[in-house]
Amino acid sequence: MIPAFLNVDVEPEAFQLDRRDPPKWDGYAAVVEYAERLRTSLTERTGARPKFGWYFRTDPQIAEVHGRPDHALVAFPARTARLQAAGDYFGVHVHPIRWAADRGLWVHEFGDTTWQAYATRFALEAYAQWAGSPARLFRAGAGFLTNEIVEAAEQAGVELELALEPVTGWGVGATVVPSGVDSSPIMGSYTDCGSAPRQPYRPARHDFRVDGGRRGRRLHMVPVSTRSLAPPRPLWWRAARRVVRGPAPREVQVLYPTAGWPSGDAFWDLVEQQLRSMRRPYLSLGIRTDAAASTVAGRVRGILDALPGHRLARRLRFEDPLTVFPTARSAGVPLR
Repeated sequence: MIPAFLNVDVEPEAFQLDRRDPPKWDGYAAVVEYAERLRTSLTERTGARPKFGWYFRTDPQIAEVHGRPDHALVAFPARTARLQAAGDYFGVHVHPIRWAADRGLWVHEFGDTTWQAYATRFALEAYAQWAGSPARLFRAGAGFLTNEIVEAAEQAGVELELALEPVTGWGVGATVVPSGVDSSPIMGSYTDCGSAPRQPYRPARHDFRVDGGRRGRRLHMVPVSTRSLAPPRPLWWRAARRVVRGPAPREVQVLYPTAGWPSGDAFWDLVEQQLRSMRRPYLSLGIRTDAAASTVAGRVRGILDALPGHRLARRLRFEDPLTVFPTARSAGVPLR
């Protein structure tokens, strides 16, 4: 059996929110209903009841628009209770969004590390007040991470960060962060994580993209799932290439369920191929509560609808990552 994590970022459908007309979070309702249907299909197929992860936006933008940061957790108690009763697990999702009065827009602040750390602490403190204990699971918004975000999360008690995209990703050179219905301008620049490990690790204190081993942070990074685009090479070829030309550049692609894959079965074929190549295989996919009628939401449903009928479904075990990586509770013991 292979551990699998379906990470749902619970947030408004858009980034440009109106304080006078706060969002209804209809995308959240739609994903909850869809998740229950998927849970039933996977249970019938595999005999095991899957658990999914829900990561709630509790950052300053949510507080400013709704009057309190834990709006999604307190405004929809029936949904929260339903997910808890199903055995699902909760964490925190943070976008470093602030209001830019000169633009009249909500912007993603990728340049101000002080704001990034503040937004992270704010969101985690809000969740802890609601839950009565610190959040142990965290997903940074837009796949954007800095040392300051990782440090703030660690200090707040987070044990696993599950949003790292170990690639030179979409955000390098981008000017906006898109949702399914709008976008938010980027202030500053996106962090290139192309050199980060693709397997779980304890980040070094000087750079979260470096494996710090036993001297790394207490928090562990659990990267989202990727696949290699380069053909496999024998060890002698790789060694010779390093001598002659240096390490080959990594050709890696994130396995986004939102991307335009040829079909659901083709996506799961690629996932299966990647899992076979991993020494300690696991699957971690991220989706968000997009508008149900949006193109990206339709793509996600197409991918997930294909899973129960794929042969890989019987080998995947959807569960809480804290049960898969129990050493995250022990500061001195690395994951591997």
